[in-house]
Amino acid sequence: RGGMGEVWRALDESLGRQVAVKCLKPVGPQHDQAFTRVLRERFRREARVAASLQHRGVTVVHDFGEYEGVLYLVMELLDGQNLSQLLEENE
Repeated sequence: RGGMGEVWRALDESLGRQVAVKCLKPVGPQHDQAFTRVLRERFRREARVAASLQHRGVTVVHDFGEYEGVLYLVMELLDGQNLSQLLEENE
């Protein structure tokens, strides 16, 4: 969990692989349709840019979308430590 949302381990059943699904927290006034529309479009644009990047230091984005008002990214699953664990280990 983080300031922007939560990341879950999931199974892509169609391809039989483990993935990470990042669900973004709703931001701003939910009743403001213009704000919500701008947020969705910005998310889609940034997801497309992220999916186009190809570099060994960048997590692969497989898919993105919206389900019941929650924006999400489906990404390559990277096993390992999170930043907090790494910092604690190196104190």
